[in-house]
Amino acid sequence: MSYGGGYNGGITRMGSVVILNVYDLSPANDCLHTIGFGLHHSGVEILGTEYSFASGGGIFESRPKDAQGAKFRESLELGSFEGGSVEIRKAIGELRSDFGPNAYNLITRNCNHFANALVYTLLRKPIPPYVNRLADIGSCMSCLLPKKMLEAAPVGDSSGFQASSAGSRAAAAKTTSSKSAFSGSGMALGASSSSSNSGGGIFGVLGGSGGSSSKKGNDDLTDRREKARKAALARFSGNS
Repeated sequence: MSYGGGYNGGITRMGSVVILNVYDLSPANDCLHTIGFGLHHSGVEILGTEYSFASGGGIFESRPKDAQGAKFRESLELGSFEGGSVEIRKAIGELRSDFGPNAYNLITRNCNHFANALVYTLLRKPIPPYVNRLADIGSCMSCLLPKKMLEAAPVGDSSGFQASSAGSRAAAAKTTSSKSAFSGSGMALGASSSSSNSGGGIFGVLGGSGGSSSKKGNDDLTDRREKARKAALARFSGNS
């Protein structure tokens, strides 16, 4: 007796069939897959719904075999879970604290780690090692990779994940626009004296335009020179 088709992740007399859907993230997988390697995304299909994990979205649901940004490779039937939708959602709920929206890491906590955790919770068995082998090897070199690269998921929730990312970008733009790199009065290099404050300042001096104080100093110097010239002429006329 079968309900919903066991081969499609439905319920059978043995329980709910658990399927691992594996995707390619790089054309190089055509070569790497044959030797047990590859850059893969994976999701766990149960009862007609696929569950996966991404940065910004955390655990999310999608249509089976339809991960955006990845090419479907194969489906692996891993076994049957003795339970229905209530037990499955309970198991997923228990994993949310470890696989939250901000917990993603390409090397140490990616979509394949989540798939492995969910499958182990339901069936007490791991996913095939090749699915996440590159990340396991790369964990010893994670300190050499940029943080932004490690936190960016190649596949995400096509609705919530993108909305979350858009919200983060908007918040960052708002924060940037509300703060200026320099605050206070002064004159930019090369600006005219009309844009400076009354004191001129160092930026006014470097700009070569001068302020009111520098103009006053120039007038005083001219007056002193004129007085010295007149005094010299008077002494010369008296001697003659």
